[in-house]
Amino acid sequence: MNQITALETGKIRDVESEEGRLHGFMHTVSFVVPAYNEEKRIEAVLEDLCRLISLREMNCEVIVSIDGTDGTQKIVEELADQYPFISIARSVNRSGKGSAVRRVSEQVSKDFTFLMDADGAVTADQFLSLLELTSRYDVVIADRYSKRFNNIPLLRRIISKGFNLLVQASLGIRVRDTQSGYKIIRTDLFKKAMRRVGVTNTFFDISLLFHLKRSGARIVECPVLYTHHPDSKFSPFGEIIGQGVSLLAFLVRHSRFSNSIPDIFVIFYRKIFKWI
Repeated sequence: MNQITALETGKIRDVESEEGRLHGFMHTVSFVVPAYNEEKRIEAVLEDLCRLISLREMNCEVIVSIDGTDGTQKIVEELADQYPFISIARSVNRSGKGSAVRRVSEQVSKDFTFLMDADGAVTADQFLSLLELTSRYDVVIADRYSKRFNNIPLLRRIISKGFNLLVQASLGIRVRDTQSGYKIIRTDLFKKAMRRVGVTNTFFDISLLFHLKRSGARIVECPVLYTHHPDSKFSPFGEIIGQGVSLLAFLVRHSRFSNSIPDIFVIFYRKIFKWI
């Protein structure tokens, strides 16, 4: 059995997940896939997911929120002809992962919302098995860093672990993998939290968890097998600068000093750091 860690009322405790194949799973699921210039990977990822949805006759919808100007939209449109439960939300600009998810957050219509990356780093059969945990938890997070043999580069592990410790210390979010792109969230809590999320870059994942924690959501993490791809968009320098500035800005925004910040600094931040 896999070891999972649950966050309940601010306390950490260990529990065990039950093995299963989603027998008797009665909930409906909205899959939200933000995709920025993913024409090389999106077809295989969606084929894998949609094949299992069809095989298991699950009541689902798949919403692909597309940024960029490559051939991603054409590929998804062709798949939508084959799988009618696929829909597309489109922006030609790079608006950021947070904006891509926020763009469709009110569109989701099922019981649970599954946020998933378009990189195929976690197989569909593996993350679909996490749905079983929704009978006990409001939020299920796929933890990439607890599996000993996941092939995540050492530098990325160090940066992510260091940043995670900062997040835990400053925001009180007791989650090991705060940047995980694979999360299942009860839809009513997801929509409520997203209405409070103003972050547009990848720090959006932490902002979302922050508001979910504030709402009292029952959160659990479960280790998964994760495949790191050589063409990953992860940039060590960009990650350190982007996430560091985002954390500082987030802390200021949610402090008692937020109303005292001069407008000129807010304008400067949005102009200079809009790329993050």
